[in-house]
Amino acid sequence: MSLFYYYGLLKEKEEQLQRLKKSYTQLQGIKQEFSSYRMSIKSPEFSAFTWQGSLATKFEYIRNEGMFHYYQDIETQLINIFSAIGSKMQFLESEITSIKQSIALLELQLAEEKALKKYN
Repeated sequence: MSLFYYYGLLKEKEEQLQRLKKSYTQLQGIKQEFSSYRMSIKSPEFSAFTWQGSLATKFEYIRNEGMFHYYQDIETQLINIFSAIGSKMQFLESEITSIKQSIALLELQLAEEKALKKYN
């Protein structure tokens, strides 16, 4: 493969890594905002003095078992997404390192070829 190919591949992988890093940072901000609203799902709390009866019980059930459960599910999905993005970033970083090593080796070979031609 040529140096031109490896430089193009390096640029592509570095751009992919930068996009992932940017997405990761943006997603962290969204997760923080999302987490800050977690307790508002259970607000306001109801007592025997504020609201009681079968409708209050049903509402509490929907709020705790429905909405809050799905909220926790989304938080779990976000954690899995962070893990997947982190793994992909590590993979890209190792690819970039490998490509840079290939480039260095090719440049060394080209320099040696030029030196041999110069002396022949």
